This record gives sequence, C-alpha cells and structure tokens, in this order.
Amino acid sequence: MNHLWPVFHDPAYQPSLPERLSFHWQANLRMLRSPRDMVLFTLISFAPLALLFGFMTLFPGLYTATSTGGATPTIDMAPLMFTTVVTFMIFLVLQHLAFVLAMNLTYTHHVRAELRARGVPVCPRCANLLPPHTPEAACPECGGAGSSATMRDSDRTASIDDPAAHDSEDPSR
Repeated sequence: MNHLWPVFHDPAYQPSLPERLSFHWQANLRMLRSPRDMVLFTLISFAPLALLFGFMTLFPGLYTATSTGGATPTIDMAPLMFTTVVTFMIFLVLQHLAFVLAMNLTYTHHVRAELRARGVPVCPRCANLLPPHTPEAACPECGGAGSSATMRDSDRTASIDDPAAHDSEDPSR
C-alpha cells in the first residue's frame, strides 16, 4: 500500500485516457452501491476536520491576536498568522493522508475488480499485472491469489429448466 497516493493498477499497464475514465467511472458506480464503503470513506475523510476543530477548542489561546500594552495598544497579528499557517499546513497533510487511507481501504478494490471484469489480469491485493495465460496463478509480487473465474468466463449458460445448472444440496433434483 502506497502512503502518498493509491495504486490502482500496475505502472506497466498504461490504458488510454478514455479507457481510464471509463473504468474509474464504473468503479465509482460500484463504490456508490456499497453503503459500507461510502460510510467508511466519509468517516475517514472527515476525521482531520474533527481533529482540527478539537485542537482549536482545546487550545483557543493559540488562535487569538495579542495586544501590546501601553498608552495606545496595538494588535500583534504575527503569532496568530504563524499559528494559522502552521495549523493549515498540518491539516492539509493530515487531510491528504486520510484521503489516501480512505481510497486504499474503500476504492482501490473496486477499480481492480472493474479491471478484472474487463479482462485485465491484475492481482486484487497489490494490483500487479498477472501473466495473461495463467491469471489464476498466485501473484509473484505479494503471493495473493489471482482472480477467480466468474460466470462471464463460463461457456455454459444457466437455465431455470436445467437442474444441473444450479448448485443444490437437494438430491431430489
């Protein structure tokens, strides 16, 4: 798992821009149909904002301008500006890391599943390209199992009238 940006597929696989847009569009639709992934993505993405509000609530003195004493008090904005800039930069780094974590946990597997559905043999765990002649072999990069066969891979069509086409424990069929 890359901590700076999600890895959707092997760098050796270079689809065209329309193809990339197409499979990411389909992966987005797959993710939108998964309530668990949507909730988890939202919670992780908003965590840095909650940390920011919590930090500002716990340390309100850091976010106030100071005034100098004397006959004509002046407001010194330098500490406030410094604190604001540092807080904003830390927030941006945390927000980016949270986004990458959310993408890695909730979105990348949808992209890889969409690629496998399109016939691109990628490892579901690390997105490494698998050999095209043995896509079910273990991944040489991470050791994960390759994509399994689906109904699309099968030449046989299931029929309601064909009892042998259904997996059933019922011996009367």
